[in-house]
Amino acid sequence: MDVMEIIVFAFSCFVVFHFIKQWYQPLLFMWPPKRNSLSQIILGLLPLIFLAVIYFTLKNLASFDVKNDILFILFYIILGYAWIYGGLLLMALFFDIHWIDDAINMNNKAALAAVTGNFFAIAFIYAGSNIGDGPGWWCVIFAGLLGIAAWIILGLIINYCTNIFERITIERDIGCGIRYLIYMFLSGIILGRACSGDWTSFSMTVIEFTIGWPVLPLTAVYILIELVFNKLAKNEVSA
Repeated sequence: MDVMEIIVFAFSCFVVFHFIKQWYQPLLFMWPPKRNSLSQIILGLLPLIFLAVIYFTLKNLASFDVKNDILFILFYIILGYAWIYGGLLLMALFFDIHWIDDAINMNNKAALAAVTGNFFAIAFIYAGSNIGDGPGWWCVIFAGLLGIAAWIILGLIINYCTNIFERITIERDIGCGIRYLIYMFLSGIILGRACSGDWTSFSMTVIEFTIGWPVLPLTAVYILIELVFNKLAKNEVSA
């Protein structure tokens, strides 16, 4: 690894330490003993699932100079956990969904589903960004940021049309949370695929990202579904 990669690795280790602490401390030491442990198990498994996904990706689908180099595999795994943490902070900032406040402290099952869906979407985007040959870590970051930007924009559009985040965090609509989880899982796969491929240039990476266009009709269908369920819920309340 060169000097810049060492700096990025050291910074990522610092970020990952805070992520692991913030993620597992409430699960292991602050979880109420009388509360159902399903949420605890799900949240506890998510980082381990990510480890399995990203290790498989790096070992089989990443650049030729990464596949058989254990140091580079470790580098991109640590960078990936820092990526997950950054994505979760963006989720809290733009979507107003927080894994500690909503899924853990408030024991909100709808928020748990939303956090799980967003976690998978962020993970798939990063995994997809590692697929293909490229000259360095910055290629992964640039391709991944395209996916993250699309993830945020689509989430904001969905919320504008359906008010979904308030229905998840305040109304605790578990059905809404599950549908959102499914959408995030599917859209994450599409965006991850859009981020993948061999590196040629910044402009070509942007152009190649348009292969993820199926996420647009998927989003439109999902918005229509949520509008229908939202109308049905309002009719039940007024009836």
